[in-house]
Amino acid sequence: MLNQLLKFTLISSLLLWLKPRWRGLLALSALVIAVHTFHGEYLDYAERSGDQSFLVWSYVIKWIALTAGVLVYMVYMITGQNNRAQSVDETRIKKKEKKKINTIPIADDGFDFLRRKKHLQNRADKIIAGNKCDQ
Repeated sequence: MLNQLLKFTLISSLLLWLKPRWRGLLALSALVIAVHTFHGEYLDYAERSGDQSFLVWSYVIKWIALTAGVLVYMVYMITGQNNRAQSVDETRIKKKEKKKINTIPIADDGFDFLRRKKHLQNRADKIIAGNKCDQ
């Protein structure tokens, strides 16, 4: 029982952590796989052709591409968190404005004559007024 609860907690917390980051992580993973694939292809080409003059440069370019990809991902995540926080605040403000707009009465709904009255009569007032008229 405790084991299942622990598994559920870990999986749900992982999914909550992954939800805002999955696109960036997918793009970063695709970049890493592409860089390793291209570099492997170049190493295979260099081995078969015997031309190893650019072998050092291929490793330099590989590590520059991987480092640049990770840095771009980090910048994207840092700026994305600021944008997400701002967008959440903006949506809350918009919801509050919509609530304020919805609470304003519509101009001609047929009850404006009642809103303009200073004093409304209730049932008892009407009965008393009716008795005074009958006397």
